[in-house]
Amino acid sequence: MSAQQIKLIHQLFSAADKIEMPLWLGGGWAIDAKINRITREHEDIDIVYPSDRSTEFLSLLHSLGGHITEQTSYGFLADLHGVLIDCEPCIRVEDRYEIEGVPSGTCPPELTGNLGGKRLRCTSWEAILWDYFYYIEEVPQSEWRPKDFPSFALVKASFGEAQTQKLHEQFSRSRQSDFC
Repeated sequence: MSAQQIKLIHQLFSAADKIEMPLWLGGGWAIDAKINRITREHEDIDIVYPSDRSTEFLSLLHSLGGHITEQTSYGFLADLHGVLIDCEPCIRVEDRYEIEGVPSGTCPPELTGNLGGKRLRCTSWEAILWDYFYYIEEVPQSEWRPKDFPSFALVKASFGEAQTQKLHEQFSRSRQSDFC
């Protein structure tokens, strides 16, 4: 399955490059691309796309044989040749893109990962960790999937334990202000 998913990632990013649309790999595949090795099997491909180019992104997916299967609270899910594509929009902030509600720098313009010999944009470690912090709030660790523990440990080690702790404190403060 990994080879098929890598091929789809390459196709998607190459097609986006042709129309000068930045995309970012997120989640587990972003972790693997950022450390330049495949760490596990992946159930889906997380993609972050510019919300101000949603129509173009949808056309791009359709041109590759994809179709939307479900709207979500944060974006949508699509099927691309039998592979689940989890799509989340980012917003334009001045001359850059950011994932809304996450610390700045989430969608770096530079290519920060390498997957199967192709350099790709990936969401920041902060964005990946922010997703884990939400997951920790929503799902008790006793119910985590076996893959979640080593992936979370890998992200913390790559970002740094102290920085992860500071970011988690920032996340907690932001969640408290959401409820006030």
